[in-house]
Amino acid sequence: MLLFQVCVLSLVIISIVELGRSDRAGALRTRLTAAVAASLMTPVVIACNAGIVLNLLSVPLPQVALDSFAFVGDSASPVALFALGLHLGGMGLTVRGTTVEELWIIAFKCVAFPLMTLVVARHGFGVEGDWLHYLVLLAAMPTPQNLFIFAQRYDVAIDMSAALVIKSSVVTLLLLPLWVQWAAHSA
Repeated sequence: MLLFQVCVLSLVIISIVELGRSDRAGALRTRLTAAVAASLMTPVVIACNAGIVLNLLSVPLPQVALDSFAFVGDSASPVALFALGLHLGGMGLTVRGTTVEELWIIAFKCVAFPLMTLVVARHGFGVEGDWLHYLVLLAAMPTPQNLFIFAQRYDVAIDMSAALVIKSSVVTLLLLPLWVQWAAHSA
């Protein structure tokens, strides 16, 4: 699921964002080619695809290389959180300043998305038991930090993305115990 998100969905989303940039000029085919190329050159996509290729080819890597990759990978979330914290420090996040749009997005992410995942996984794909619970709990997680990182990269709705990451995390802290309880009782 994570590989699909990083290697396929991120690629599509970044291509769409790149295609919509105002500094892109020329014919649609030229802009589309440039957008896809830019999305393929995103470090996260490169790393994911390189890992898949190396794994499929059974290329052994020295332990020092694996340790270096693990160190860099382990630092990604703290660095993103640090950047988010720096931005929020200057922005002045308030609960009272939550817009209706933010409320709808947070409600969708924290309530509707897990419910949709439950319905589609159970009735659309016949998933049952622990796998169904894992999928619903993953869907109930807060808005990912990638939203903030992409917003910064493309200079679009940075304040809103930062607020969504933080506020959906707070809502998730309140709702996740209910989702876990549901998973335990429906087993």
